[in-house]
Order: sequence, then structure tokens, then C-alpha cells
Amino acid sequence: MNTDSCPIPTPQERSFLAIQQAAEQTMLEKVSRAISDATAEVTRNVQDAGLKFEPTSEGYFMFAVQQATFVRLCGGNPDTLRGGNPEVGEHVIRNCRNIIDTYWKSHTAQTAVP
Repeated sequence: MNTDSCPIPTPQERSFLAIQQAAEQTMLEKVSRAISDATAEVTRNVQDAGLKFEPTSEGYFMFAVQQATFVRLCGGNPDTLRGGNPEVGEHVIRNCRNIIDTYWKSHTAQTAVP
């Protein structure tokens, strides 16, 4: 018997996972819409004010969400950036590094054209 494999979920576990995944998908769609809406709002308000500034990119708002989420995940206050647990922060950063190394660097290496 291979103990490295995942057990087959029970019907109740499958139901729970389906509910959780649906809520997660809805949440992520709302975040994405909020980022797009914030970008459009700034663009509209800057134009209405007659200001000569480049519109704020979606990347700016994505970073704002990422930073606030990171700080909250680490137990800190996103308004002051204080109070976070550095050990949790290191785990989050390590997870991000693993995504880069596992999915992006290895994928690039496998699909790169010489």
C-alpha cells in the first residue's frame, strides 16, 4: 500500500469541497471585479477632474490587495503594517518561491525554444 497517495474523499468530504470551491471561486471573481472597478473609477474621476495624470493600472490595485492580504495572513494590521508574525511571513514567501520554481521556471525551461 502506498501511503504517499491521498485518500479518496468520502461523499460528505466531496460535498464540503464542492461548497468550499464554489465560495472560493465567487470570492476570487469579486476581488477581480473590485480591482477592475477601482481602476475604472480612478480613470473616470481623474478625467472628470481634468487632471493630466496617467490612469492607475490594475497592477497597482492588485498589489494593494496582495499587500493587505499578506499582512492579514501573517496576523498583522494592513493599515499600519505592524503586528505580523515573521515566521508565517517566511512560510508565505517560501510558498510563493515554490510556485515560481515549480510552475514557472520549470515550465519555461521545458517550453523554451533554443
